[in-house]
Amino acid sequence: MTEEEILKQQQSDSGEVDNTDYITAIKELKENSVSKDKYDALAKEKKELLDALVNGQTIEQQNENKLESREVYYKKYKKNEFSNDLEYWDNFLKLRKATMEEFGYDPCVTGSYGFTPEGTKAESSYGEAETIEQQMQLIEDMVEEAHGNPAVFETLLQSSLPRK
Repeated sequence: MTEEEILKQQQSDSGEVDNTDYITAIKELKENSVSKDKYDALAKEKKELLDALVNGQTIEQQNENKLESREVYYKKYKKNEFSNDLEYWDNFLKLRKATMEEFGYDPCVTGSYGFTPEGTKAESSYGEAETIEQQMQLIEDMVEEAHGNPAVFETLLQSSLPRK
């Protein structure tokens, strides 16, 4: 017998319980588990695929890039550890889009999600939403045109700013 087996035998003889096996089992269970929401979504997708297969139908696959959750982009935004403007603006645009999908309104319009510091609903100025959308679209176009090159993005950004 090895020392470990002898120790376990002594613990079981003395009535002591070795919790390391339980802790290890719980950790493994947590690592191999998914949330109920994800499980339900996968089960629903599986059922749809099975129904389509049985009925001879086809299912269109959605190839759109799914955004990470808003919290992921927000954490990056709060840390503010971007190495260049391209990374910052790319993250900001994704955060804005995820926020609009989650809450249904643009966080850039009237600031503070449309509420004043006193907590009352703030009305946006005439044309504010359209102007902000144009500006965000301009920055998004620059991000796409840069193709991941921070120097190109910086040049595009600087060239869009008015000169004195």
